[in-house]
Amino acid sequence: MKDRIDVCYLISHGFASRMIFQTGLLERLVEQGKKVAVIAPDREDPNLVEYCAKQGVELYEFRAPNNLFTVDYMFRRKYFLEDIRNNPGLWAKHLRAVYGTRSLNPYFRLRPYWYFWTYKLIGYFPGIRERFRKQENRILDYDKAVEVIDRVQPALVVATYPVNLPESMLLKAAQKRGRATAIHLLSWDNITCKGAFPALADYYIAWGPVMKEEFQEYYDIPEERIFSCGVPHFDMHYDTRQAPDYQEYLRDLGLEPQAPYLFVAMSSPNFAPLGMDIIEWLAAKVRDNAFGADLQLIVRPHPQNVQGSQADLSWLPRLEAVKGPRVAIDYPSVVESQLPWSMQDHDMKRLSNLLAGAAVTLNYGSTVAIDALMVDKPAIVIAFDGEEELPWWQSGRRQMEYVHYRKLIELGGVRVAYSYDQLDEHLRYYLEYPDGDLDVRQQALYQECGENDGQATKRVAAALSEILEAIYEPVKSES
Repeated sequence: MKDRIDVCYLISHGFASRMIFQTGLLERLVEQGKKVAVIAPDREDPNLVEYCAKQGVELYEFRAPNNLFTVDYMFRRKYFLEDIRNNPGLWAKHLRAVYGTRSLNPYFRLRPYWYFWTYKLIGYFPGIRERFRKQENRILDYDKAVEVIDRVQPALVVATYPVNLPESMLLKAAQKRGRATAIHLLSWDNITCKGAFPALADYYIAWGPVMKEEFQEYYDIPEERIFSCGVPHFDMHYDTRQAPDYQEYLRDLGLEPQAPYLFVAMSSPNFAPLGMDIIEWLAAKVRDNAFGADLQLIVRPHPQNVQGSQADLSWLPRLEAVKGPRVAIDYPSVVESQLPWSMQDHDMKRLSNLLAGAAVTLNYGSTVAIDALMVDKPAIVIAFDGEEELPWWQSGRRQMEYVHYRKLIELGGVRVAYSYDQLDEHLRYYLEYPDGDLDVRQQALYQECGENDGQATKRVAAALSEILEAIYEPVKSES
């Protein structure tokens, strides 16, 4: 008979893979004598194959059905379960479906209208929501998910992106088989922006105070079921902050290793459709010595800029065109896989060091703002559309209203530029005062991620061990 797996992580996103493999989290559990597995959508992914072989982790594959029925279910659930009009993230998705669809299929063009009216009707007939919940439970009760859980035989199943269809099916399957479950989120926006989790869990691992409060507010999770641990994939930033080593990366990019530079992390065209315009403006400013004769610029495209359904490859020639003696492009190291944004092992180290060496960091409303705070670098968020003013649902400014980002802004973690003039003003301030707002930024970071001490991976491993003890204790008592 196959030995039972102690911990089985569900990973449906490359950033989750980074969180559990590149941090050494699973390797630490294996070294403690625990049997560990992961379930992913692609068991041929070269990164996963290498990680599992090196770290002694078993790799299983599961793919949820991808058909018109399941795609429509994932689309419509926000209308049945959420107050979309008062959730900026979900409202933006609705408006994009109404105004941004390119499909000629009448069904795809009309469905946001149908489901929006259903959303309105639920206010008068709440039974519609309950009927949908029952239907959802039937959809998630998927035989093949149960079969995978039966093969793995895990004591504890840990989801990293529970709003995702495969992970919610596997969570439901684990619960059907009486397995303990936990949720360890890969990102800080999952609770407030992605919609209600289709399946909840027995235990929760939070980044910091903000996420812990959100678990309690949105899902009424008892405090004793939440472990606040920090962010494993940010531990590297702690080591980098102590001894940054970025000069070699600058040489590889053709830049002067001793000269200051700006670091810009782009977003996908979905979130910043005119982001490239601002990159071209920045590159021109740097070439014209607007911020000093030796200032350089590094632009890092988001993985979605170069891979996946939301990629806009028309940006790539424009990116190449801005390259010059003091302007470089740092492309993310992704591999082809069914696992979105599967990142190579060295990519996080390079990103961490390039952030640590930057004079000022800029982004378009991404998690890179927190990465920058981890290495004590100021973060400016670009929240405008170049010379244009796009409709709210398209505009880069809309993300500033998303709950998770609004909290970071209110905490003082970032400065937001809503125009070229503000961007110029913020850049000049931080170039002159690199420690400006530092105390406020560090307090904001604590609220989001807890202690910045490089020990988050260790705390998560300890939390998982504590959960396993609680699972196994009744068995020990009986024997």
